[in-house]
Amino acid sequence: MTGTPWTWRRVGLVALAAVGGLLLAVIVASYWSEPNDNLAYWLAGQRLAAGLPMYVSGEAAFAPYAYHYPPPLAQVLAPLTLVVPTLAYVVAYRALELLVAWDLAGRRMLPMLALIAVLPVAVELRFENVHLFVALGIVVGLRRWPWLFAVGAVVKLSPGLGIVYLLFRRRWRDAVVAAVIGLVIAGVSGVLNADLWRAWLDSVLGRADMVGNSLLPVPYIARAFAGLALAVVGGAIGRRRGELLLVAGITVANPGLAMNGLAVLAAALPIWLAGPAGVGDRAERQGPRLTPSLPER
Repeated sequence: MTGTPWTWRRVGLVALAAVGGLLLAVIVASYWSEPNDNLAYWLAGQRLAAGLPMYVSGEAAFAPYAYHYPPPLAQVLAPLTLVVPTLAYVVAYRALELLVAWDLAGRRMLPMLALIAVLPVAVELRFENVHLFVALGIVVGLRRWPWLFAVGAVVKLSPGLGIVYLLFRRRWRDAVVAAVIGLVIAGVSGVLNADLWRAWLDSVLGRADMVGNSLLPVPYIARAFAGLALAVVGGAIGRRRGELLLVAGITVANPGLAMNGLAVLAAALPIWLAGPAGVGDRAERQGPRLTPSLPER
């Protein structure tokens, strides 16, 4: 320790890490004895492999293990469900979720545990949805692989706003690559089974005016337009401030904005630590790297 400011920051980090470690222990001991939201994806794949319907309409879409995402994810998982045990899937999912949290925190254990002390992140680990994966996809999409916005869009829709951001940043090539890959994924999925897309659209249109499990008492369609506006403004501003607005836009436009949906905001941590240029401009200057690490003291 070289000075008081560093010491207090270190003490704060250790205190948060202690809280995060305790929360993680409680989550693992109390809630990871059985599957959570992540089982919805696997069950959808199993139903598809068995020729059963995947989608429900109205408020039933917010019931436990309901699948209300676009078809490609279930189509990818369907053949895997025939050969991979459900337990192996659950264990692998949890390991990847912790790895993502570690990477978002700069690949350091104390910051990772401190990140888990943030309530939406802890709740996300308890319910095991995909919001931390979305957060990492935003960072890596801005930094290196813009096609991740398309991949995220075929799961949670709102990451597709990253393509809007790229257009307003005049990152034409990145936007085109992401859009083309998204169209290819949707096209191949539709060729394999167009009825799934019709069923998904029916389920989405059936709840467009519903609040569902959202923390914000407004219909999803209103949040979607608000997210689009934030992505447009963020693209016009650019740099760190613009990227943070994109993160906010993708979060607000998340179809299921419960408490754990706010875990998407974890993407703000590596963006903030990247400095005023943000992760996009920083990546162009420094070359490839998954996410920026915390600065060394």
